[in-house]
Amino acid sequence: MSVIEERKIPKWKIDEVASLEEKLKNSKTVIIADVQGFPADKLHEIRKKLRNIADMKVTRNTLFLIAAKRAGLDVEKLEKYISGTNAFIFTNENPFSISILLSKFKLKRYPMPGDKADEEVVIPAGDTGMTAGPILSTFGKLKVQTKVQDGKVHVVKDTLIAKPGDPIPPEAAPILQKLGIMPVYVKLKLKAAYHENLVIPSDQLELNVDQYRSMIAEAARDSLALGVEIAYPVPDVLKITIGRAYTRALAIAAEAGYITPETAQMVLTKAMSKAYAVLSAISGKVDLGVEVPKAIQSAPQESKKEEKKEEEEKKGPSDEEIAGGLASLFG
Repeated sequence: MSVIEERKIPKWKIDEVASLEEKLKNSKTVIIADVQGFPADKLHEIRKKLRNIADMKVTRNTLFLIAAKRAGLDVEKLEKYISGTNAFIFTNENPFSISILLSKFKLKRYPMPGDKADEEVVIPAGDTGMTAGPILSTFGKLKVQTKVQDGKVHVVKDTLIAKPGDPIPPEAAPILQKLGIMPVYVKLKLKAAYHENLVIPSDQLELNVDQYRSMIAEAARDSLALGVEIAYPVPDVLKITIGRAYTRALAIAAEAGYITPETAQMVLTKAMSKAYAVLSAISGKVDLGVEVPKAIQSAPQESKKEEKKEEEEKKGPSDEEIAGGLASLFG
């Protein structure tokens, strides 16, 4: 006769799974973050900054997976990200907005052996509050000029001991701690996000907002230029194309000698200009009894200017036209 012992599951585990299941059901997004070796006090700071936006919880991976399965999540998609020590961030916000928000948190910590500086490490001038003794030799190794006053170590002048990216001298660690200097940034490492049955890896969560803004602006300029070129019939494009078409029509009419109330002045002016050009060319050879105005000498230059203007019109809309169109399209 075999005896089967029923294993009793601790109540706290049952309660934990129930709590996680409820959070998953009430959240559109869950983000998995690696907190292996992450300072507990810094994790508490992040939790405070996320208050009213997201709920962060550190729990056992097995309990999370059980809760995820009960909540209807596709656990197979998540399993490869569930290893080591993790924090789970529950939110109804877009996962990209949470990632951007976390990237803006500048948390700092004291250096450990092997750390590199994320900012300039400067020992400031003044009273360090440290008693003169063996610590003076440490300052000496760091090439920090000091003096002893009333039994305390005073730094004579601000001294740079490491630039951004430089290794922080190991002997500087105790001094930096006593002076409250934290030159190493702490950033929460995201593994993945689960949003509406879609898993988004960490590398896809990091967005360069400025780059995307530039790409959208460039696409808007290109689309407006194309719309103007093909005379796409929408109000914002027609504002530019109708004006350009009117200017070109006047220029063609004037060149062809087509007279209307709008073109009469241009046609006559162009005809006079050509007539004077002929007179200027034959003056001194044939006496027609007509005096050539001096202004005719500038006519070739004006003609070149008109040709240049026509060439510029063929190139496409000007920067001012594009700026006006962008303002209309995007507010």
